[in-house]
Amino acid sequence: MKSASTACLAVMLAQTAAAGAWLEQPGQGFAAASATYRQAGGRNGYELSYYGAYGLTPKLTLGVDLNSTGDLYGHALVFARLPLGAGKRSRLAAEAAFGGHRDNGLWMMMQRATLSYGRGFETGSASGWLAIDAAYELRNSGLQTVWKLDATLGMHRPGKIAPMLQIETAKPQGGQLSYTLTPSLRYPLKSGRELILGLEHRKAGERSLGLKLGLWQKF
Repeated sequence: MKSASTACLAVMLAQTAAAGAWLEQPGQGFAAASATYRQAGGRNGYELSYYGAYGLTPKLTLGVDLNSTGDLYGHALVFARLPLGAGKRSRLAAEAAFGGHRDNGLWMMMQRATLSYGRGFETGSASGWLAIDAAYELRNSGLQTVWKLDATLGMHRPGKIAPMLQIETAKPQGGQLSYTLTPSLRYPLKSGRELILGLEHRKAGERSLGLKLGLWQKF
């Protein structure tokens, strides 16, 4: 029973950190795929994720968010993102997502509403960005609710290795808070690609350590 409860908590944290307040330009897009291998309590586990976004108009970005955690948990969502406001360096956007959630092998309906804030900054010779996403999820056909608050802090170093820190939290109604900390390095590749290598520390019922490998692609 403890293993099943821990797996459910871990799945609540499964959301790509590539999402944010920035919309894609019309006719352009962004894709991110990742694989995470983790160990907890003497057991091994894995998580696979895919995120894709495409700019349909200047004020509308559409995309998909896919996740598989082990053989029994995951989600498959389509989403639409709209801008709410923009400053010189900051962005505010809202996102609505619909699809399915797999819980213990059973697929049920899932909806998610997200409010995202993004801000670019400069520090001497370097620049970077901060993204904060607050989400409310309805899972298991509305029988389960989950609040999420995620943050990503990254540096821009064109043509060079750049650091990034991701913090993900989840709080189900009537449940305990779970969190994940993932410091990463982004390695620039050719043709608008980046390789992501991170170390994950997660507290979701029990503590786990993981290795995360990802690929980002602009198109």
